[in-house]
Amino acid sequence: MTKRTRTTLFFLLGAVFLLGAPAIILYSQGYRMDWQKPWFSQVGAFYFTVNPTPAEVFIEGKLIGRTARFVGTTLTKNFSPGVYHIRIQKDGYHTWEKNLEIFPKQVTEIKRIILLPRDPAFVLLKDNVQAFWLAPNKTEAILQKSNLQTGGKNTWTLVFWDMQKNVEYPLYESSHSQDEIQRVQWAPNSNSFLFHITSQEHIRSYVQQIDRGLLGRQNTVEKSLGVAAQMRDEHILDAFLQDATAFLENGQQLLWLDQEGILWRQNGKDTQPIQLNQTPLDLQQETFYAIHALGSEFFIQKNQILYMLNQQTQTFEEFFTPFDEMVLSPDEKKIAISNGREIWLYFLKADQEQPSRTKGERVFLTRFSEDVKSLAWFGAHYLLFARGDTIIISEIDNRDRLNMVELAPFSRPALFWQEAAKTLLVYTRDQIRI
Repeated sequence: MTKRTRTTLFFLLGAVFLLGAPAIILYSQGYRMDWQKPWFSQVGAFYFTVNPTPAEVFIEGKLIGRTARFVGTTLTKNFSPGVYHIRIQKDGYHTWEKNLEIFPKQVTEIKRIILLPRDPAFVLLKDNVQAFWLAPNKTEAILQKSNLQTGGKNTWTLVFWDMQKNVEYPLYESSHSQDEIQRVQWAPNSNSFLFHITSQEHIRSYVQQIDRGLLGRQNTVEKSLGVAAQMRDEHILDAFLQDATAFLENGQQLLWLDQEGILWRQNGKDTQPIQLNQTPLDLQQETFYAIHALGSEFFIQKNQILYMLNQQTQTFEEFFTPFDEMVLSPDEKKIAISNGREIWLYFLKADQEQPSRTKGERVFLTRFSEDVKSLAWFGAHYLLFARGDTIIISEIDNRDRLNMVELAPFSRPALFWQEAAKTLLVYTRDQIRI
């Protein structure tokens, strides 16, 4: 090799180094050429968590990979800042789609994506059910079942139903065809429930204890009813509760709204009542009032107006109107609220997951032309409800569009999601389907 050739090669390689070194440094720092600008920009990434798995992940129509078989996650890197169309699909399931933005040096997270099955089959589990009250443990329930007697007189039986074993234990049998159940309220530990019966224009209240071992040893209806009677006590309200505008018994916690508009709380009968609001709530005659306690917050419903207690000022403030129903999420961070045709979220606690939320933030989710009923949580990041006669499951991540699936049609369905068993119970037309 001649000296001139070596010199030329030296300067050529030097030029390549001077030009390539910055590019290598920029690449190592997360910079990529953005050909739309054109200029260098720092890249970001997408992180997905999907159930069930494996599922295919498409970005801008291109298959970029599949979620891990066991943990259902995937991380995709080196995306220039901008908005991308994401599609996640799996055979036999509804497709999940959303437009999401990538930011420099950040990971855009989409966690807890649930792919819902197409055309799920619902199997008849119980029939002849007049009413249905699911226990807090979500594995047991109280059923009201009709007893057709001779002469056309209908009575009914309250039945304790172990859903895991699919076994029924009769607890209480009505004595008159005119007897009506006003309310059934489970204790938080699922070991007892309170029920009120109107019989011959009188209201009687009972607390029924549940001894599963003792009930399981009874082999006839008569023995089960006899044992249940021994575990049942008449519940007599204190005089101040009989005069209260509204009251709520929640395990050991007792809440009541007196006739002066003051809400009181008592944790156990041997403790002193605590006055919760200093400014009385304005009460009106012939008005419906109800007390709601969700998480550490207290609400009073006045017809279709919902008031929330400001615990700093000890004053009830108008919170939501019109109000229809609300339900606390399993993680107790947020409340889903329906006003009939709209669904909102209210965050009781800050949530740092994307999209991040602050404490006290309200989020409008969606609006329908039909009434929304039987609002429930499907895990902590999806909602379950009936829109007219159609069961709907919707995510609550409102970045771009909501992924919403029409699951199945039923007549006036009441919905109950069992998180541990991952099963959906539908109560419709005196039947329970799963």
